[in-house]
Amino acid sequence: MARRKIASQNNNLILRAMQPGDTDALAHIYLDARILNFPWVKSPKLADFELASFGEVVQVAIFDDEIVGFASLSEWDSFLHLLFIKVGFQRQGIGTLLLNWARQMTKAPLELKVVTANISAQHFYEREGFKMVAHTILSNPTNVTYRDDRDS
Repeated sequence: MARRKIASQNNNLILRAMQPGDTDALAHIYLDARILNFPWVKSPKLADFELASFGEVVQVAIFDDEIVGFASLSEWDSFLHLLFIKVGFQRQGIGTLLLNWARQMTKAPLELKVVTANISAQHFYEREGFKMVAHTILSNPTNVTYRDDRDS
């Protein structure tokens, strides 16, 4: 029997605004993903999450009472700064739900950056209708900027 996507099991998955008690779980998701996928980050720490998301609106994905992902959005410039899914919960539709939340929160087309080496993230955003609008080779690591190309 094929495993159903978590996102299709709407009764068990909820999105809600971040609450003060969520910080530790979100910081662990952020740290774990950075350790696994961002080898250029030297000495990542749990405190990095609060620094990275400061001043942004954070939405949390919860499945069966477990925090399984989050997105942080800079509303003033329609910039999706962070979108991270807990290890073991990727490819279940959670990222798409968080992305759709961010789209609903902005008036201008949503923009985001992806490190050039993060091919799976680039494929995800392209499947979701984003188009590459810039490629920055002077930053370290190099990155690409994507803009939502869907009709909003």
